[in-house]
Amino acid sequence: MKPNDAWLRRFRHGAGARARLVCLPHAGGSASAFRRWLDHLPDDIDLLAVQYPGREDRYTEAFATDIAPLADTLAEAIAPYTDRPLYLFGHSMGASIAYELALRMERKGMAPAGVFASAHPPPHRQRESALHLEDDDGLIADVRRMAGPSPTLLDDPEVRALFLPMLRADYRLIETYRRPIAVALATPIEVLLPVDDGEITRDEALAWQDLTLQPLTLHEVDGGHFYLQRQPEALMARLLPRLRTR
Repeated sequence: MKPNDAWLRRFRHGAGARARLVCLPHAGGSASAFRRWLDHLPDDIDLLAVQYPGREDRYTEAFATDIAPLADTLAEAIAPYTDRPLYLFGHSMGASIAYELALRMERKGMAPAGVFASAHPPPHRQRESALHLEDDDGLIADVRRMAGPSPTLLDDPEVRALFLPMLRADYRLIETYRRPIAVALATPIEVLLPVDDGEITRDEALAWQDLTLQPLTLHEVDGGHFYLQRQPEALMARLLPRLRTR
């Protein structure tokens, strides 16, 4: 296999790995956001991340416009990595994509060992919103609402010109996604619920139970929507017991 293909960035891929963790970014996010997790994972856990089109080294490619065909493609891309227990971690928008990917993987007979759904309501409880129709200032206001005043880079016109089209496309992708009927996975799901996050309530987090035949595991974590960027070591401590069970 190539060190990287179009869809997956392999930050660690060792012959002796006991499990693999594949991460799916949030809206406006990229694979590189997960690279620093290597510092907090043991050597026997492989780390990979999905790279959506239209960003970083895929900047010239068209954005994804529909989660269903995106998940179809990802299921094909991930197939060569299912020779070890493979776990999916999806943050925010990535949680919905992880669910759709797991559904396809099960149908192909290569079910993931587990799904971690972070900071997002379950697909059948998708909130109604249309932020992708907002002007640029509206998009930036939403980013700052979730991330706080720290993203000062967004004051730079060149950065805005690069980032906002990607963010708008990703918002359109998740805001037009619909799965009104819950289809339960055989795969276990663990939900990460940030206690200061307005993007998901405890009731919405518990509703992920509708999407798995296994008992749901709920982790309440300190912080807001982007808790995982501020405390990766604490997050890995939550994930590792599951990653080491098989």
